[in-house]
Amino acid sequence: MIEITQILVNASKFGKEAREILGSPKIVSSPELYFDIGIITATDEEFNSFVVLLEECEEFNTDLNDSTIYYEGKISTNNGVKKIILPYPISMGVEAVVSTTSKLLTQFNLKYLFMVGICAGNKNVTNIGDVIIAEKSLNYNEIVEVQKEDKDVKKKFRQNADSIDKNLKSRLSLFTKQIDLPKIKGKYKDNSDFTKPLKCHIGLMVSGSSLLRSDSKIKEINEDYHGIKGMDMETNGFYFTSSHSLKDSKPKFVSIKSVSDFGDSTNHKLSGEKRKSYALHTSSTTLLEFIFNHVK
Repeated sequence: MIEITQILVNASKFGKEAREILGSPKIVSSPELYFDIGIITATDEEFNSFVVLLEECEEFNTDLNDSTIYYEGKISTNNGVKKIILPYPISMGVEAVVSTTSKLLTQFNLKYLFMVGICAGNKNVTNIGDVIIAEKSLNYNEIVEVQKEDKDVKKKFRQNADSIDKNLKSRLSLFTKQIDLPKIKGKYKDNSDFTKPLKCHIGLMVSGSSLLRSDSKIKEINEDYHGIKGMDMETNGFYFTSSHSLKDSKPKFVSIKSVSDFGDSTNHKLSGEKRKSYALHTSSTTLLEFIFNHVK
């Protein structure tokens, strides 16, 4: 059982806006664990960025033997009011996201499962703030190393990708043609700091256990995998777990993240905090727009 002091420590991370809309805990039992949408984030900043967009949000406790802190939110959409469950993030990385995703899949009845947040982008095709919708994801650390007789080591990168539902991909493709990206950019308070137009990409997101800041590693990844849009530490774990945990009645899932850096030594004019803040805004607002218009 989580101590109340730990709950208060975690809650203090949300920021003023999120704390103002979070209500008192509500205890429910297993038969009531039905939600339209589950939202997964990797950091408190990503969590807070989406929570502040909700109409209602309150702590949500169950009678399950579960250490995760959950919040329940609601959004009024073109297709009615949608109930949302949001686990408070444990930490960054594949281990945490596999644990959280498994809990949501096995303990809750969900129609959709979304991941939202920030990532590194492929600077050959993306700009800071650009939104990446991960059509598929793989682990760039899955490597077979073979040492030859001359003692050179040859690396073979495995291509075991997990993909989103084809019908969902079609909806997302339609969505990218309809979404008003200049409007999303214009809603950001310091949008004039970002001179390039906001774009939305659908494609490959690769994941690994490292927070990348390496020119050589980025070069290696881009050479060995075709069509990379972005890189993070969680999406592949999220996709693998979502694809292989349940036999039937799987929720449709997708990761939507925005670019805050390029994973290399690029000398950015804007600070990391400014880039991150803008990327959090574009990813959260884009996901909200998709939920509002396309989640049935």
